Amino acid sequence: MISAKKNNFIVEYRPSSIRAARISSATAPAVVESLLEIDLDGEADVADKVRDFCGAKGNAYMHAACSVYPDQRLVRQIVLDAPRGKEADFVLTYLRETVGVDPDEFSTYCLSAQDGTDADLSAFNKKNVLLCGAPKPSVVEVQNRLVDSAIYPDRLEIGTIGIIGALRDMLGAQEGSPTMLFLEIDTDSTNAVIVGEQGVEMARCIDCGARQIASALKEEMNLKDESAAERILLSKDFDLGPIAPKILRKLIRELQSSIGFFEVQSGSSVSQLFCLKQGRSLPWLQASVCELLNLEQLSLSLSDWLASRQLSFASEELTEKLDGTWVGIFSLALELGKGEPSS
Repeated sequence: MISAKKNNFIVEYRPSSIRAARISSATAPAVVESLLEIDLDGEADVADKVRDFCGAKGNAYMHAACSVYPDQRLVRQIVLDAPRGKEADFVLTYLRETVGVDPDEFSTYCLSAQDGTDADLSAFNKKNVLLCGAPKPSVVEVQNRLVDSAIYPDRLEIGTIGIIGALRDMLGAQEGSPTMLFLEIDTDSTNAVIVGEQGVEMARCIDCGARQIASALKEEMNLKDESAAERILLSKDFDLGPIAPKILRKLIRELQSSIGFFEVQSGSSVSQLFCLKQGRSLPWLQASVCELLNLEQLSLSLSDWLASRQLSFASEELTEKLDGTWVGIFSLALELGKGEPSS
């Protein structure tokens, strides 16, 4: 049993939160009619809240397009360099030898690094490809959690890809458009993605995440445990800017190396930053990374950009809830990756 067919729902599911929107059409042009946000760390009866939101009765499910963030997901930019006809073997070998995963246990797909369209590997030899995927057990786990929350995924996408596509669209593809760094800080790793005129120009995984930052803060402030450090990291009452160089040392060192290599190879300069820590935007963190890397924070008017893509909101009250962290969920309602980014 599902919700009324006239309703269309999109969902962003993270380990710590669920965001959902009811929209008038599955794709733009559309109107966002209502929003839901559930903190999974503090709320009970999640399934009941979801059913109330979508109007589902009994044990019915809300069918939705879902943006998810499975553990150990892969977003890597590679140059496809293989003899003709051996492109797929190249990808499988890369997964096995460089990423260190069993290709048989990994859901994998390849996109054009330039515009996000599906990559026919034979047509992309010697070109940049965005290699994406996740361990099959992680995908199954996310699906089970969605179902437990009364959400049936009609479509399942890696949220990181949607965010990258949205950022690419915002920047445009004109010559001279800014080049930006997108940081996605997870528990034990960070995805660092450079988006520029040529699309995704670098995407790598850094072996440093929220846990390592919390550990560095624990040592710096002589805290009892890392959970106390994590609470401070999320607090709006602490200004961590003065000690940011110490607690972010490892991450910044890796980012300096990556940005330096990119700028030497491309002749372009990275100028802007968009940073999320486990789906949240932390002002002190973004400001500190910008200062340490000499970057500017991305000026993001989400409602203005969505309006340019013909996605509007039913009331001013809804737009007041938005900040840049909502970009992932709304990418589900837009036709991006068609080689026609907005100007």
